[in-house]
Parts: sequence; structure tokens; C-alpha cells
Amino acid sequence: MTSSALERAVADGDGAAVLAVVTAETDETLRPGESALLARAAALLAPDGGPLPTGLAWRLGYALHQAGSFADALATYDRAGDTEAHPVDTAYLLASRASSLWATGDAAGSRATADAALAAALSCGDDAALAAAWVAQALVSVLEGDLDANLVAYEKGLAAAERAGDVLTQARIHNNLGSRGNSEGRYGEALVHLDRAIALAESVAAPPPVRALSLVTRAESLLGLGRVEECLAELHLARALTRSSESPLLGLAVVAIGDANRLCGNATQAALAYREALAVAERTGNAQVAVPALSGLARALVVDDVDEAQGLVKRALDQPAAVGQVDPLLAAGWVCLATGDGEAAGEFSRLAVREAGRRHDSRGLAEALELQSLLLAGPRAVDLLDEAGTLWRSAANAVGLATNQVLRARATGDTVLEQAARRRLRALGVRDDATRIAGPLQVLGHAERARVHIRTLGAFAVLCDGEPVPASAWQSRKSRDALKILAGRRGRPITRDALADHLWPGADGTGNRLSVVLSTLRSVLDPAKAHPSDHFLRADRESVRLDTDHVEVDAVVFSQTAAAALAARRRGGPGHTEEVVGELERAAAMYTGHFLEDDPYSDFTVDVRDELLALALDVKRELAAALRERGEQQRAIPWLVGLIADDPYDEPSHHHLVTALHEARRHGEARRAYRAYAARMREIGTAAEPPEALLGPVRHPGG
Repeated sequence: MTSSALERAVADGDGAAVLAVVTAETDETLRPGESALLARAAALLAPDGGPLPTGLAWRLGYALHQAGSFADALATYDRAGDTEAHPVDTAYLLASRASSLWATGDAAGSRATADAALAAALSCGDDAALAAAWVAQALVSVLEGDLDANLVAYEKGLAAAERAGDVLTQARIHNNLGSRGNSEGRYGEALVHLDRAIALAESVAAPPPVRALSLVTRAESLLGLGRVEECLAELHLARALTRSSESPLLGLAVVAIGDANRLCGNATQAALAYREALAVAERTGNAQVAVPALSGLARALVVDDVDEAQGLVKRALDQPAAVGQVDPLLAAGWVCLATGDGEAAGEFSRLAVREAGRRHDSRGLAEALELQSLLLAGPRAVDLLDEAGTLWRSAANAVGLATNQVLRARATGDTVLEQAARRRLRALGVRDDATRIAGPLQVLGHAERARVHIRTLGAFAVLCDGEPVPASAWQSRKSRDALKILAGRRGRPITRDALADHLWPGADGTGNRLSVVLSTLRSVLDPAKAHPSDHFLRADRESVRLDTDHVEVDAVVFSQTAAAALAARRRGGPGHTEEVVGELERAAAMYTGHFLEDDPYSDFTVDVRDELLALALDVKRELAAALRERGEQQRAIPWLVGLIADDPYDEPSHHHLVTALHEARRHGEARRAYRAYAARMREIGTAAEPPEALLGPVRHPGG
């Protein structure tokens, strides 16, 4: 029997034919991922929500499991009502139930059910059912902390799936082996499994949740290797797949987007993603999403809202989770250190070291050692940093290693090494906003900054002497809005009438109200009245402006740095120096989010946002072009991926990416990139260049 046979039976409303399909002994092509079709079949056979044939119950339940709806999956397994079910279906039912129990953190229930599944599969002798049972055994072994048994079970499951020709289970096992590699910091090995999983899934046109899960896991590998833009591209594709299928797996994709933005210092975007993931986790009861979302959000908010960050840490530590407690322990430690509680930070770091070691989590262990090092001084701190550096190096984690070098340079007073390490972070795409996120770079802090700093790229904030201005200081929303408008002018004056019209559209007699707002702004920027009244804010009878000689506005600094870097690039031409590349990377690192990203609909923000985004894209384009001219395809690829993420219909960037991947000998990725390019061009009715025009002979620098 086939899924097309089920489609015909459901379309005809023929309950007998549906029953024949789902109880047949040989129906290998009836795929459990087709949840909508299976749900319609269930409604036809049991419109009152009553018992279902075991063959249908396990398939529909497993489809719900794949989509992340674990509670619904367990309820569906409970509807299996035929006592004369085929032994193969019984084995599948038990294996699927064990997997869903595992996902909810039920160690005892999943162990008992997985053992029953293995016994049933061995009894019936069906290789496909045996593969599913071994997968359940592997998952339960993780809950029990037995990683050796986990690996043995996956090896046996993969062999059984290959004997059965069960492509979807093979893809599932390769994905899970990739996930295991990620958790142990073996990202290169993980990519081998994940590329295989994606190829297998594509070969049978697997359902969206199956493909999305492999993309999310592959993105975790790329993130571990410091390939942040490539990671985000995979995650955005996974998010599109899960949103289009209304899958709760959306939570996994979005929490990973939060992790990627946190790693590269996009604090505002990280917080937005974590909040979205947390909402999905709460809706679906998925602790695997809730724990990292709570932990990551706490770290992203530690500067802007320390009370909320501390509350989130407590919630994360209180959650049951199959994925363990390394993330919340690290979040707790970093948040405590950021808020001055060194004793608590030390205790959490010791717990994180123990838990990461038990789970073979090299990333978590390295970060925990760095946390400990910041609580010490002298040779012992350097020893811990060297140990962490070895872990980052063995995992080929470029961002982790560069951050470690910044820490070591600071510990030893080597300013030259620190500057070089920070340049390396910028080259990897790490933004300046990393100092807003609880972690090592936040502890070290910014370079010397103006006393008053206005942040407009990303979420709006005002910092005086490094501390955020409290909400109580503003007195009214109009004061904040006025400062946003003045910051968007970037030092240029705005007439008093125009400013008042933005604040009170169409109102008359606003002069006194505007004077009150300006007085409030002066008290916000200089609460101690240490300077003349026009030191930060200059106003006369006609106009108002910020004095950017005394107030640092991030949009101004970015604009000036980007313009200088682009001018140097144009002067240099081909064969320019690494110094010019470094300046372009420095400008790119300053663009930490779209202008006033938390206030996207105000009329005064649109033109400024578009102008600054266009400048940021120019920087990325010139940086990618400069690197390609130097033959540094690997360094250029992430910037090209980022350009396409910003504009999916940027045809020249698609061309450059496909060619760069080909020249870097990443041929499988080049073909995937070409397929994505062709799909985007079809959407706008434009013919794509033929592949041979982009995938020509490999060119070598100087050759």
C-alpha cells in the first residue's frame, strides 16, 4: 500500500479502504511525516476521537512527535485500540511512544517503553521496526547519561535502517549523530553526518519537519565553527519550513537564531528570537526549547533589564530538561558575575564544569573554565584560559578561540595580542554589541567611550557613564521620542516647529510643552548638572540639535567609520592591504541592528533606517569583493551569505556566493546555493544564469 492509496481512500470517504491501507502488512511507502493526511484518515475512522488502528495511531502520533507536539503524540498513541494489531505496528507504536516520553523528560517511562519496543521488534524480526526501537534506546541512554550505550544503539539502528532501506530513519539517525557531535564540540564530524542527513531527506522529498530538524542541527555545527552568517541562513530556511507547516519545531529554529545572534553580539535580535522561542515552548510544553530560550534571554538582557535576567535564570534552573543543565548554569554564572556576585558566579561555574564534563560538552566546559578564570588572577587564571583555549581549538570553534585570546591577552596585559584577537572577532562577524550580553566580552567591557552614549542601532538606550538611564528618569514618552528624533538627525539641527510636529502632530501652541521636554532631556543627559546647559543639547529660538562632540551616537560613529573604510577601499583598488579589509570589518561590526529596531513604525525612523542599512550593505559588498580579489574565498563566503539574507533577490551576490563556494571546493554547498538562487529568481519571474556559467573551472589565486 502507498500514501497515494491512502489519499484516494480519504478523498473518497471510504473508511473500509482507509482501514485496509493502514492495517496492511507491507506499506513501506506510507510515510509517517504526512500528518495532515493521517489526521484526515483518523477523523474518517474515528470522528468522535475514539480508538484507532495501531498502524494509524503510531504513524499519526510519530508525525506529531516530528512536529514537536509531544503531548498530542502521546494522546494519539493512547488511542491505539485494536488488540489484533500486526506485531510490526506494535513495535513501532512502542518505539514512537518511547521517543515522545523522552522528549518530555520522562526517564522512567521512556526506559520501560523503549525496552518493550526493542523486545517487540526483535520478536517480529522486522528491520525497520528494529531501527526505530534502537533509536528509542539511544535517546533514553542520553537521559540516563550513558553516552557509550547511546552510540552503540545508533550504530545498530543505522545498520537495521540500511538493511530495511528506510531512508527517513537513516536521515533521523544521521541527524541525531550530528547533534551528538555538536554537544561534544566535534562540529566538523557532525557536519559529515548532517550533510548525509540532508541529502537523504532531499532524496525522498521528506516532510518539512524532517528537513527543518536537520537544517537546525547543521546550523548548530556551523555556529560552533564560527560560521555565523551561514548558520543564520540555514536557520531562516528552517524557520520558513516550520512556519509554513505550522510546526512547533519552529521553537528549535528560533532559539538557534537567538544563539547565533547572541554569539555574534546582536543583543536586540537575540532577545527578540529568544522571546519568540519561549512563546512557542510554552505553547507546546517543550522543555528542550524552554531551557536554552530562558538561559539565552537572561544573558541578552543582563545590561538592559537585570531584574528580568535574574528571574529568567531562576526559571531556567527550575526547568526539567532532557538536554541537561549546562546552559542555565552558565547563564546563572555569567549573570551573577555581571551583577557583582562573584561568590555565586564561582559556585555556578563549578557546577557547570562538572555537568559539562559528565556530558562530554567541550563548548560548555571551555566557557565554564573561562568564567572561573575571571574570578581569579595570576598564573592560575592563565592556566584555566589555556585549558579552555585547547578545547576551543580542538573543536575548531573560531569565535570561542578568538574570545579566549582576548581574555588571555587581558590577563597577561598583552595589548597587541588583544587588538589582534578583537580584529579576528570582527572578521568572524562578531558585532560590538557583544558587550551587552552576559559573557566574557561583557565582563571585559568596551574600549573607552564617551560619558553619554546613545544606542540607536538595535534597541534604543541611553547610557551615562556606562549605566543605562532608568525608566523613571524620562518622566514621559515624549522625552524619549524627542531624543530618538534628535539622534536620528545625527548632529544636524531640526527646527523647533518640525520637532514639535513629530511629537504632537497637528497640535497648536506646543512651545511650552517642547520647552519642558528639552529641559527633561538636559536632566537625563546631565543629572548632576556638571556642564553648561548647552553642553549635550544645543537649542535656540529656531532649532535644536545634539552636540555629537560631547554625545556619542552609535549611528554617527558607524556612518563615519563606514564612509572612511569605503573611501579607503576605493582608493586602494585591487590588491589593497589587509588594513583596509580590517577597517571594513570594523565598520561591519558596528552595525549591530537596524535603526531603532524596537520602534519600527515611527515616521521619522524610516528614511534613517533605509540610509544606514544601505550603507551597511555597501560595506558588506565591498568587504566580500575585497576578500575575493585576494583569493580568500572562505573569508568572503559568510559576508555573501549575509547579503543574501538581507536581500534574497540580490542576484549578483547569489552569483558570487555560488562561484566562491565552488572555488573553495565546497561543491555540495555550491549546488545547494545554486538551487536557492534559481528558486528566488523564479519567484520574481527572472531567468537564472545556467549553472555552468557559475560553476566553471576552479580558479586558484595567481593561477
